[in-house]
Amino acid sequence: MLKAPAESAGEAYEREIAAERLGREIGRLEGAEKGLVFGRIDRADGSALRIGRIGLYSEEDELPLLVDWRANAARPFYEATPVHPMGLRRRRHLGLEGRTVVSVSDELLDGTAPTEEDVVGDGPLVEALSARRTGRMQAAVATLQAEQDEIVRSAHRGVTVVQGGPGTGKTVVALHRAAYVLYAFPRAAEEGVLVVGPNARFLDYISQVLPSLGENDVVLATCRELAGVTPGAVGPSDAARLKGGSDLAEALAGLLRVRQAPAGDFTVRVGRDLVHLSGEEVAEARDAAVAAVPGHNPARQVFRELLVDAVADALQRDMGDVLEQIDADAERMTGLDLDRFTGADRRRAEGAAEPGPAHELDLDAVRADLLEDDGVDRAVEALWPRLEPGELVRALLADADALAEHLPRLTAPERSLLLGGPDDPWTEADVPLLDEAASLVDGPPGRTYGHVVVDEAQELTAMQWRMIVRRCPARAMTLVGDFAQAGPVTTARDWKEALGPHVGPRFKLHELTVSYRTTQEILESVRALLARIAPDQRPTRSLRSGESPRTVTAPPDGLVAAVLRELRAQSAAHPGELLGVVCADSRAGELTAGGVARHARVVPASEARGLEFDGVVVLDPEEIVAARPGGERDLYVALTRATKRLCTVTVEPA
Repeated sequence: MLKAPAESAGEAYEREIAAERLGREIGRLEGAEKGLVFGRIDRADGSALRIGRIGLYSEEDELPLLVDWRANAARPFYEATPVHPMGLRRRRHLGLEGRTVVSVSDELLDGTAPTEEDVVGDGPLVEALSARRTGRMQAAVATLQAEQDEIVRSAHRGVTVVQGGPGTGKTVVALHRAAYVLYAFPRAAEEGVLVVGPNARFLDYISQVLPSLGENDVVLATCRELAGVTPGAVGPSDAARLKGGSDLAEALAGLLRVRQAPAGDFTVRVGRDLVHLSGEEVAEARDAAVAAVPGHNPARQVFRELLVDAVADALQRDMGDVLEQIDADAERMTGLDLDRFTGADRRRAEGAAEPGPAHELDLDAVRADLLEDDGVDRAVEALWPRLEPGELVRALLADADALAEHLPRLTAPERSLLLGGPDDPWTEADVPLLDEAASLVDGPPGRTYGHVVVDEAQELTAMQWRMIVRRCPARAMTLVGDFAQAGPVTTARDWKEALGPHVGPRFKLHELTVSYRTTQEILESVRALLARIAPDQRPTRSLRSGESPRTVTAPPDGLVAAVLRELRAQSAAHPGELLGVVCADSRAGELTAGGVARHARVVPASEARGLEFDGVVVLDPEEIVAARPGGERDLYVALTRATKRLCTVTVEPA
C-alpha cells in the first residue's frame, strides 16, 4: 500500500496559515450574512450598483456583485440629496430577513415622477428609529446619515474627535469608523484596531456591531483589561480624581530613579581580590543603561553587563600594572629587559608576526565568569533592585514620606486621600497607575495598534489617556464623547484640555447636532439640567416626537413597589419592548432582590453611559445626584437613555 509522503515542517506551517485565513474569511462572511445587501443606487444613465456589508465579486462580470459600503463607489448612497443627487435617479433601501427581501423603500433624487417600479415609503431611518430595542446595539450601516458618514469616511490619519449630545449616534460613528479604517488604511489594519469602552456592560452592548460588518479582528477592551488588572473595589471618587492626575506619573518616575543606582561605589570579589569601581564609573553605566533601553528591569540587565565590562577592564588594568611592576623589579635586579627578551622569543616562534603586549587576559572568559557570579548579582541588586509594577505603586501610595517628597504640590489632606495600606486591595483608579508602573518597570506594552477608537472618551483621566497613547504610537485615533455626560473622576472641561498634554493641540473636531434616539419631549425635559451642567453646550435637536415624560411619587418604603407597578404597566401596554431601570449604584442590589430584574434591566447610574432602552424608569433622582460628585451629570445620562418613554419615580415629601 502506498503511503502519503511525510509533511515537512514548512508545509505544515503553510497549511496552518491557510486554515487560519480560511477561518477568518468564513467568520467574515457569516458575520455579514444578516442583511448582507441593504441598498441599491440607480444612476440617471441606467447603471446600478448594489450596496452591502461586504464586497462580493464574480470572475465573469466586470462589475462587482456587491459593493462594500466603505468603498468610494458607495458614497452616493449616503451623501446624495435631492439638491445634490450626485448623478443618481433613485436610492433604494432593502430590508432582509435571512436571504428574503421583506421591505423595499425608494427615494427619488432627480425630481422625476415615480414610476410603477418605484416604491416610495417612509424610509429605513424612520423604521429603525421606531424599532424595538434588543439589548444589543445593531449596525446602522444602512441608515448612516450624511453628517455621520462624513466622519466615518474621513481621510484624516491623526486624532478625530466627535462631540455630540444623547442619541446623536456617536457610538455608531465610532464603530463604523473602526470598520472603515480596517478597509481603507492597510497599515492600520495590519497593526490592528482597538476599541476602548467605559465598562464591560457597554462592551457587551456593542459587541455584535463589528462582526455584523464583516470585521472580527478588532479588539474590544476596557482600561482594566488593557492593563491586565482586576481591581477589588471602586474606591472613593475624590481619591480617584487625584489618582487620575498626571502628577502621579511624574511621582512614579521620580521614585523609580531613586532605585536606579543613585550613588556609591561598586565592589565585587573576583577570586581572592576585590575590584572597586568608583561612583563616577557606576553613574556612567547607569546613564548608558537608561539611554539604551526603556524599562527599569530591561535597563537593569544592560547596567549589569556594563558593570561586568568595567570590572573586566579594571582587572586588565590591574594585572597590567602588577606585571609592569614585576618586570621593573626584575630588570632592576637582573639588568635584563624582559619585554624585549620575551618579544624576541615570540617573534622567532611566530615568524614575522607583529609584536604585541607580553601579558593579556582572556576578557571574554572573564566576562562569562563574572556574569555567572552570585557576588556580582548581589552587588547589582544592592544598587539597582529588580522590581514588580505593583511594588512601585505601593512604594508611593503606602509611604507618607514618599508622597510628600514626590508630590510636593499636593496639600496634606490630598496626600492623606492617596495614602493607603500595604495590603489594601487595588481599586479602579489604581489600574492606570499600575499600567504606568508596568511601562516604567518593564518597558512599553507588548501589543500596540494602528488605530484606537475610544467611546465615552470624556470619561478618561489624564493617567488613562497615557495608557491609550502608549498603545497607539502613531497617534491615530477616533474619540467620541460628550462633556455634559462626564463622570466625577474627569477633571478636563473640554477636548483641548483633555487631549493637549497627550496628543497635542492639533485634532479634528466634529459635532453631531441631531438626536436620532431621544425624543424632543425628553430632550426638552432635561434642557434646564443641561444648562446647569454644560452652559456652553448647544442643545441637541431631535427628529422624533413621542410621549411626554411622567413623574410618580412613592413613600420611602414603597419605591420598589412603585417601580414594579410602572414596569408592569409599560409591559402590558407595549409587550416585547426593552425596559431599563436606572438608579443610584447603592440601590441596584435592593431592586434586583425585589424582583425588578425579572421585568427590566437594572443599571447603576455610573454604568448607564452609552446604553439605550425603549422605556426607562429613573428611581429617585435626588439620590442619584447625591451619590457621588458630579451626580447631576449621572442624572442627565439616566434621563436620556429612553427612545420612547421616560418615567421618574421620586420620594414623597415627608
